Amino acid sequence: MSFTPTWELLRSFGSSRFAKLSVFVPVFGYFIIFNDAFVALVGSSMEWACAAFQSVACGDDGFAKLDDDFMLRKVVNIYIALSAIGLSTLIFQGLCPHEVKKFWHVEDYVAENTKVFHHEFNRRIRGVLDKSSPGETLRIQKTFDRYKEHDRPKASEMYDRDVLALWFSYQNTRFEAARWTCFVLFSVGVALLTYPTVTVFLKVCAIILTR
Repeated sequence: MSFTPTWELLRSFGSSRFAKLSVFVPVFGYFIIFNDAFVALVGSSMEWACAAFQSVACGDDGFAKLDDDFMLRKVVNIYIALSAIGLSTLIFQGLCPHEVKKFWHVEDYVAENTKVFHHEFNRRIRGVLDKSSPGETLRIQKTFDRYKEHDRPKASEMYDRDVLALWFSYQNTRFEAARWTCFVLFSVGVALLTYPTVTVFLKVCAIILTR
């Protein structure tokens, strides 16, 4: 079974506060990250690491043996990573359907909207679902017709829940190109942030174990 990122999957990160703040990185990040204060902060943290672990990568003055190219790559890496996450969040906020953005799971959406499900809404979404999922809507209609003679209120409740669940599923898989773009950008951003973190962690562990 092939993997396809759904809006519900992307929602777990796209709606987080960190993701929403990262939207501003492509616009204002250049002025924040590419400034002397930020670079000095990165350098200071490396200087502290030298003093703490007595790394062989330290110079005689205790400052890490780092050239400008290394520092620039480190800063650019952070900027690109946060920009990718920011763009992913922007796409999510702009194109993720309201139903998925508001409700965590299909069960929550169905439970909330069954209470207010009315004929006009049913007519509108059935027009869409009949085209996108004709087999499913036919199955739901046949189930309703089969049970309505014995217990119409129960049949109506089953119909409402099934149609709402199908509608949520339809919304959850809309805009395939946008979903893949969002997923790829987010994955790239996380990978760029994670790789140097893991690398530094392994180096620190190596320094501790060889002391």
